[in-house]
Amino acid sequence: MKKSKSWIHVCVHFLLFITLGVHSDRLNVNPVTNDIAKLSTLRQNIPKDYLIPLEYIPKEEAGMCWMKLNIFYLEESLVRLSEKFGNVSSNKENISIFIQILQEQRVHMQDLNDIMLDFECHYREERFDTNQYFDFIEDLLRAAQNKEDAHDCDVPPCPTSPYPPLIDEYSEESPTTSPPCPNDCNTSEQQRLLPEVVERSLLSLLFIPLLAIVFLLVWKVRSRRNQDDVQQNPAEEGLTGTEGTAPPLDTEISEKNMLNVIEIV
Repeated sequence: MKKSKSWIHVCVHFLLFITLGVHSDRLNVNPVTNDIAKLSTLRQNIPKDYLIPLEYIPKEEAGMCWMKLNIFYLEESLVRLSEKFGNVSSNKENISIFIQILQEQRVHMQDLNDIMLDFECHYREERFDTNQYFDFIEDLLRAAQNKEDAHDCDVPPCPTSPYPPLIDEYSEESPTTSPPCPNDCNTSEQQRLLPEVVERSLLSLLFIPLLAIVFLLVWKVRSRRNQDDVQQNPAEEGLTGTEGTAPPLDTEISEKNMLNVIEIV
């Protein structure tokens, strides 16, 4: 009985060890490995000549703190890029996955704000084409997966002249290039233009009755003038008629003189 009980305890401990080990492995699995494959899908859906702005620090200046220093601004850049796509877009869904990964990594970083302030003068903003942009994302995700991070960062001296900021807004970058996705475009631009079209159409509709009112006023004024002219013309004709029938005064005087001469004779 004791041997059987001992074997039971061994089996129970072995099963517990296996279950706990498998569970711990599942907890330590990094989701970055499976999600990196989705970057190729985003590369295909966005034109290669499309330029995406990103504020970052190069590896040669950031050193071992490169991943920590760039994770926040990369997350912001991905958020702005996701706004270019519609709510039902597969591209926006894939980008939101990487945003969530970066947020989870950033939450566990200690003293991130202080380190970013120490390196503040080394940040610069540039426009990356599609391949460069997603290569940068892949390098940062692999660095986060491999725990390539350092608590103590050596801050290099600031550059003599500050880096010039980008003048154009994010929505106006690369005016000669195509939109991020020809087949899966963001409907926010159409929603923004729709009120303008409606406003113009309403103004045109208001302009039509105004023209009609002006036309009616002009027509009434002209009709009244015509009526006044018609009323004045008959009166003038009557006056001229009576003047024409009146006998001339000179003939009357001559006839009287002839009568007087006859009487005298």
